[in-house]
Amino acid sequence: MSAFDEMVRPSLARIGAPGDGYATDRDSYWGSGFFIAPGWLLTCAHVVGKGGAAVCRGNSALSVTWQERTAAGAWEPRSGTGTAVVVAPRPEGAEPARDPWPFPDLALVRVAGADDVRCLWLGDREAGPRTPLGLYGWSVQTGELGIRHGTGELAGSDARALLLAGSLPIGGLSGGPVLDLRHGSVIGVIKGRRREEGVAVPVTALYELLDVREAARTVQEVLRAHDLHHARLLDTPSPYPDWTAFQAALPGHGPAASGITAELRTRLHGHLAHLPPPAGAGEVVHLVEDVKAQVRGERLPSLVLRNVRTWREGAALLHGLRTLDPGGGGTLVDLDAVLLYAARVARRARERAGEVDEARLREFTAWIAGQAAGHRHWAVGEAIRALLEGAEGVDGPADPPGGPGGVSHGVPVANGAVVTASQIPSTEGGVGEAPPVAGPLAHVGTPLPAEVVPAPADPVEALTLTVPEPTPRTLPVGMPSSGTRTDVLVRVGPAAYGRHPWSVQLIYDGRDVTPVDGDDRGVPAEELAQVLREPLAQALSQGDHGEQLAAIEVFLPRKLFDLPVDDWQLLPGPAGTEAGGDDEDDDFVDARALPLGMRRTVVIREVRRNGLPPAPEWRRRWKGVLRGPLAHATLHGRPAAEGHPPGAVAGGKYPYYGALSAMGDASVPVYCGPVGSGEGYAAMRDALRSGHSVVLWRRDRHDHDECGDFHRQAAAVLGFAGHADGLHGPVRDLRIRLADPDTARAQGLRGKIAVLFDPPDRSPYGTESMRPPPLAAPGG
Repeated sequence: MSAFDEMVRPSLARIGAPGDGYATDRDSYWGSGFFIAPGWLLTCAHVVGKGGAAVCRGNSALSVTWQERTAAGAWEPRSGTGTAVVVAPRPEGAEPARDPWPFPDLALVRVAGADDVRCLWLGDREAGPRTPLGLYGWSVQTGELGIRHGTGELAGSDARALLLAGSLPIGGLSGGPVLDLRHGSVIGVIKGRRREEGVAVPVTALYELLDVREAARTVQEVLRAHDLHHARLLDTPSPYPDWTAFQAALPGHGPAASGITAELRTRLHGHLAHLPPPAGAGEVVHLVEDVKAQVRGERLPSLVLRNVRTWREGAALLHGLRTLDPGGGGTLVDLDAVLLYAARVARRARERAGEVDEARLREFTAWIAGQAAGHRHWAVGEAIRALLEGAEGVDGPADPPGGPGGVSHGVPVANGAVVTASQIPSTEGGVGEAPPVAGPLAHVGTPLPAEVVPAPADPVEALTLTVPEPTPRTLPVGMPSSGTRTDVLVRVGPAAYGRHPWSVQLIYDGRDVTPVDGDDRGVPAEELAQVLREPLAQALSQGDHGEQLAAIEVFLPRKLFDLPVDDWQLLPGPAGTEAGGDDEDDDFVDARALPLGMRRTVVIREVRRNGLPPAPEWRRRWKGVLRGPLAHATLHGRPAAEGHPPGAVAGGKYPYYGALSAMGDASVPVYCGPVGSGEGYAAMRDALRSGHSVVLWRRDRHDHDECGDFHRQAAAVLGFAGHADGLHGPVRDLRIRLADPDTARAQGLRGKIAVLFDPPDRSPYGTESMRPPPLAAPGG
């Protein structure tokens, strides 16, 4: 028996109907599974599904049998009763699931009597092409019930599935583990086979279940138990080798491949498991990018979306990290990066004092400080200690080489840059001042100006806007946090044969762009809300981090300017609950169920204009609204009291251009009606031609006699904002109050407000210099 077989066998189980567990070659069983945490078995949903709807719902039990080596060295069977806790996807009602079972096709089974079982190590990142693999599971292919082991390699992927070459899975192996033989970690779950290749579910699909409301808590519990189990084994005497010790001798953990030892990684994951989970992918990704920028000396956001959901996945993104040398390759700096990342996570956990176990956090910071003290480069250790300064259990800075008073020269990197603690990005004043943001929404989230332009002396005074004062941060001066602002760009192109192409992107500091999703074939306009929901949710989870909510810039053709993007929700609202009801099962605690415009900045931009060089009047008017004070004007050029007559149509070739051109540079045209057709469409066209960057309008249909109220509330918003930088807070406040019919009625508020906020600031995409990526470590 090989060393791998010896390690895998105690964790491998077969699953079937309840019985005594002593199966014979004539007994049927449903498939295989494997333990990933004490008492927790991972398998395929279609394996559990063979027991029927009651088993899938957890109402009926199943049998789980595995083997354990006795003191005499013999393998003896053990069995326990299992209950399916997570089945993804779970069949609806009593109807059977489709064949083949849809992805992710995973199930977590709670097994009684298996709290002392040995567990496999879960991989935390995707395996590379041609990775050597081991496939394990139970089989009766030869006529005798037993464990089957095959070898192969990762051949590629097909949509969400991994494709396996070499030994192909056979009946009974479904639900068994696919192991990366270079690193000793599970990278997939066997799903089935095609004619010439095997198919597996990537283990990263398990992390994706953290986004599923019904499964998130259980998956989080299992992943935490997995990491604590392996960390505990490091200090527990045992006659059997643990996975950490076994992995240390594998090529994927050699010094040429990584500076991070298997033991350091396991202890780090054990500490991270005691911390509250990250608020979202953005919190992890921004910490990772900050660390990469610190050790490399420059910030190069990834062009590949990293949809990570746990602290351990963030650490995995830094494994094998190298500096960016001009000729490619580079020095291995992943140990430096992982320790800096751990220190940043510890400081982030300090912000959530009410959620974290203080004793565990002190243990974590003391462990990181110990690693820093023993680091081969004193400057790296000092940077880590600077991040931990002020945390309980960490002493003051260590003396530099040469004794007290030595000078730190920072963290040297291969391209000649030196990164010191004072250069750590921060969004606050003090140590590590962040560079200015260059994007069009750089002002979002900044305090409103102290001086507020007084509103006109008329009923507008009754329409006061309440914008909360910024809450002062209580973090220590110099608290390291990302200085990078990340927002979301949604582009919807003009219709071709009734279908609008679309894309969703992340934009960092108004410059670097990472694609999230898109469809050049397009969809009809009425399907955009549904199609864009998931890509938007994914992008916003990456952009939101710390105290920052990502803004949404929506580039649209003028015919779609009335698209109610600010009313879209990332989650459907609670069904069957009346407004103001007291249903305990509704989604009131999940902010994703709120309309987008009530939480964050949502603005419209013109997709065609942004594909052309900015005209001089466009630049001039943008500078005008930035200076302020903003002045209310009408889009159609008539007095506001005349409103928006029903059926009004434009006359002439340029009916509004003269009046719009004559407005002052700080004027903001306002229109009481939709602008996707008729008079509003023609007036908006002339507003764009005359260079206006900011326009307000009412995108919903309404009675003509409401226009006076709408213009008064628009004037109040502009007066309070003062200039373009102050506009987003008052607009959001107005949207919140308009969402409640009683509040809107009591305060005389009208309509659904839309905002064109379209500065001439496009980044020079495609003009940046290209360089080869760092070479992989020897052997992969």
